[in-house]
Amino acid sequence: MQRGQFMNTRKGVKNKWFILILLSAAVGLIYQLPYLRYSYYDAMLEAFGYSNAQLGNLMSAYGIGSVICYIIGGAVADRISSKILLSSGQILTGLAGFWFAAFPAYPIAFGISFFWAFTSSLIFWPALINYVRNLGTENEQGRLFGLLEGTRGFISTLIGLGIVAIFNRAVSIAGGLRTVILIYAVVNIVLGIITYFVIPAAKTEVQGSAEGKISPVRNFITALRMPQAWLITITIFATMMCFICLGYFTPYLTGVMGASVTFAAAIGTLRTWGLQIAGGTSGGFIADKIHSSSLTMVFAFIIIAVGFGIMLFIPGGSQFLLLATVLMFTFGLAIYVNRGVYFATLTEAGVPAGVNGAVVGFASALGFLPDAFMYTVIGHWLDRYPGASGYKIIFACAMASAAVGFLCAVCIYRLSRKQRETVGPMARPQQN
Repeated sequence: MQRGQFMNTRKGVKNKWFILILLSAAVGLIYQLPYLRYSYYDAMLEAFGYSNAQLGNLMSAYGIGSVICYIIGGAVADRISSKILLSSGQILTGLAGFWFAAFPAYPIAFGISFFWAFTSSLIFWPALINYVRNLGTENEQGRLFGLLEGTRGFISTLIGLGIVAIFNRAVSIAGGLRTVILIYAVVNIVLGIITYFVIPAAKTEVQGSAEGKISPVRNFITALRMPQAWLITITIFATMMCFICLGYFTPYLTGVMGASVTFAAAIGTLRTWGLQIAGGTSGGFIADKIHSSSLTMVFAFIIIAVGFGIMLFIPGGSQFLLLATVLMFTFGLAIYVNRGVYFATLTEAGVPAGVNGAVVGFASALGFLPDAFMYTVIGHWLDRYPGASGYKIIFACAMASAAVGFLCAVCIYRLSRKQRETVGPMARPQQN
């Protein structure tokens, strides 16, 4: 299928947007199971009977598996139909959810986390990116991916809040959590079946691409030698560090600020998916407006560092719950702005098109590395330093990460300005 083929007829245009909505729902819901702790941290501790460290290890298992899958997933997506990969990834994720709903022993839950990395990060994610790229022309890529991100957040928020309401009506926390897991499992399976029968088959690579004939090993070595690649990687790494720390606001609100489990779960869902709608989609528009994705990240990192810095000095107690919540939404929005634009810095930093894929793979593998170890590290912090002390360490870590990200974003911005002075004004960064 040629890129943009869905646009050829009026019916094709309608099908294109319907498919985009379907894929947005799929990507928004397939990650709900592996990231369940973001909204149901305390409930998982009680229902599964794990320690903070063990629960953190589950996320680290998922993160380590995902890092490996990012590296090899693209090759799989180029050889197998996206339609089959998208459908099977959702169905397999849902099937594993049934086992997870039985609250298995820790080693089994650990294995399920690895399996979810395989189904979501290797099977599903690369196929999704390939398929969405083929939905429209080159001029529509930013619009398509922006709407994918925003619609994903919107659908996830609506469904997530509805499931929180169901959880709140459960007789017990364990029973409510089991219901939540089963709902997500069934929805993923149903979406996988719908995806298989609704979306048309599509080729996921551009035939005759000159870049495709270049050795991937040579490209990877070239990427390693590029300062831009390292700067972009570190900004992604710093953003991920802040993003992971942000995820611990749910237990912080209940354990330190005196919020109820239901309130914290609702706030966690709004934080995780609601901010994605606002931050994820607005980041690209802001970057286009000021003609710089790196400068957008500079301002965002300042907000993040200041926000987490203020959190270090806020006392515990329900009287400060509103202040902590408002602060969290403020720098949480900035974190999602960064998530929406950090790959847009590829063009601004002057990364050649011929090594674009290698830089993206390198930056993804290392930039998303905190997913593989930070949950375990933070789990140990919370077990060793209970109460507010452990969370202060988390906030300090996020503030330091934002400071490092700020410095790298400034370097990218200066590098882009230097290139403009040398070769003339750049084209605006394209959002992907």
